[in-house]
Amino acid sequence: MTKKDQVKRSPAGSSGRAIGPAAARLVLVGEGLTEEIARRIEAYAPRDIPGPVWTKTLRPFVIPILRASKPVGLAAMERNARVVTLIAAWCVKQGIPLDIEQVLDPDTVERFCSKALKKTPSRGSYRATLRRLGRELTTKAPWEPRPEPMPARKVAPPYSAKDKRALRDDVARQSTPHRRRATITLFLLGAGAGLDGRWARKVRGTDVRRVDGVVLVRVGAPRPREVPVLKEYEEELLALAAEAGDGYLVGGHTTHRNRTNEIVARFEDGHHHPKLEPKRLRSTWIVTHLTLGTRLPELLAAAGTSRIETFDDLLRYVPAMDRRAAWRMLKGSL
Repeated sequence: MTKKDQVKRSPAGSSGRAIGPAAARLVLVGEGLTEEIARRIEAYAPRDIPGPVWTKTLRPFVIPILRASKPVGLAAMERNARVVTLIAAWCVKQGIPLDIEQVLDPDTVERFCSKALKKTPSRGSYRATLRRLGRELTTKAPWEPRPEPMPARKVAPPYSAKDKRALRDDVARQSTPHRRRATITLFLLGAGAGLDGRWARKVRGTDVRRVDGVVLVRVGAPRPREVPVLKEYEEELLALAAEAGDGYLVGGHTTHRNRTNEIVARFEDGHHHPKLEPKRLRSTWIVTHLTLGTRLPELLAAAGTSRIETFDDLLRYVPAMDRRAAWRMLKGSL
């Protein structure tokens, strides 16, 4: 078969044809290859491999793999060509047959990368390329399937000022004193100290105290810490803590997570009012501090997390500063 037969253009007017002056180079060929890439693959010949070795031994193995890898762009084609040539040449020296199932076997790839590429700066990149090609092109080699992508973690949106007022109104209208106490406690600990159900259900009255003019909530596992309460919620939380004493602020006799779920499930919200959600209260607390300009190291510590990604998702809820005020801050004048 001639090169002309190997590289066929798509029919005129097919969906694979690019539009514009570069169309002659970008017509899709065969199985997802552009004419340019297909031509480069057929013409590929490494300079550091003796001609006869390349032509008679390596080329019949490497070129079909390059075609099957369907590289997108010249850089990908050259990277695939380089690494497949290297491992093929190494396998010949090791007496490993040039069979794709053996050359791109996980064990062969790992031995090649750890031994032949030991001093190669691009070893990590070459290894990743071989592992990808192995998974894509082999059918018998024992590659583990790629893990399913984790679904994007959704961050609960914060409550608006209007939402918070509606929640406070609904809290005051709960049908029993027990429910009123439990729901106001969840609200104060969430909006005032950033505690969601993981921590709020475990707080006792004795965990709330004033130190040097600051009201602190002592928080237990999984991230023990003391969290300052936002000023607008201090006095109300102190009063509830004094009433609770050594008991749990949310009431009851258990710290099981069902305790929080039960309180939320029984919350009696008004018509078109938001539901009580501890995670949204925590987001509200974070946005409040971001708006105030609280430094991230201190905020992360108070939030009991090292994951700044959560804060990234909440930045869109932080109102923009006045331009001149922002300039002064960025200048270091504030």
